[in-house]
Amino acid sequence: MTKVLGIDIGGTHLRWGIVEDKNVLCVEKIKSKDIDDFVEYISKIALDHPEIDVISIGIPGIVNNHKIMNVPNVEKLNVYDLKDQIEERTKKLVLIHRDVRLLFAYDLERLSLEDKPYVLAFYLGTGIGNVIKVEGQIVKGRHGFSAELGHIPITGNDKICGCGKVGCAETIVSGKALLELFHSKKLSGDFSDIFIQHKNHPLIHEFIEAFARIIAIEMNILDATTLIIGGGVANMIGFPQGKLNRLLASHLRSEELIAGLNIHYVDDSPMNSMIGASLIAKEYINENSHR
Repeated sequence: MTKVLGIDIGGTHLRWGIVEDKNVLCVEKIKSKDIDDFVEYISKIALDHPEIDVISIGIPGIVNNHKIMNVPNVEKLNVYDLKDQIEERTKKLVLIHRDVRLLFAYDLERLSLEDKPYVLAFYLGTGIGNVIKVEGQIVKGRHGFSAELGHIPITGNDKICGCGKVGCAETIVSGKALLELFHSKKLSGDFSDIFIQHKNHPLIHEFIEAFARIIAIEMNILDATTLIIGGGVANMIGFPQGKLNRLLASHLRSEELIAGLNIHYVDDSPMNSMIGASLIAKEYINENSHR
């Protein structure tokens, strides 16, 4: 039975776990900024657990054919050939994916959506994570830059994004943008309760409206009716799912699209990405064992 070392590298934390048959045997967490050398850190975990068969890593950036192209929020990752260097040290297969692919793999299986040909996923966390499945295939693009929904330019938005561009969607719709709004407008209470204490605030309405428009853009292009919505912001207490659903429907092009709409809100757990990393690794092994 395949044992997978699943690693989710985020802008804030790195989490890792050993997964066997969808059971997470252990989970550890460390702040990403405290890791001086990602190759050394990950290699040590693998060497300390010789029972693992494959290392499956999710990163918050652009990946093309398991090679890191760009990671704006964890700049240290941009200096490594992570796959080749870890494989050389550990003699284990290393797979690298965009972090949202781990969540998507888990959610597809948990919701029994594997056979749905058109599925869109939106993970609203620190930024906007997006996965597009069309005609049964994950859309990756020629260079791995597909589904960068958080970086579509928004007219009239002059905010500078972490990617270096101006006007990106996630400068106004993301956990980072919501926290900035909370502090700049000096909203009362705790940030974690923002959707409860300030549910009728015009700026909260604008935030949800902007998220609905961004989702609608992709839906109207791809004619997909199965949506997955998750991430830390979407899991905050009082997140207005009903309002988002109504606003989204108001921006869709056709009545058929609205009538067939299936929205799945998913929970946010560190276990999800670990299991997703394992599922992707097993799928890769199965596909390549027949070649």
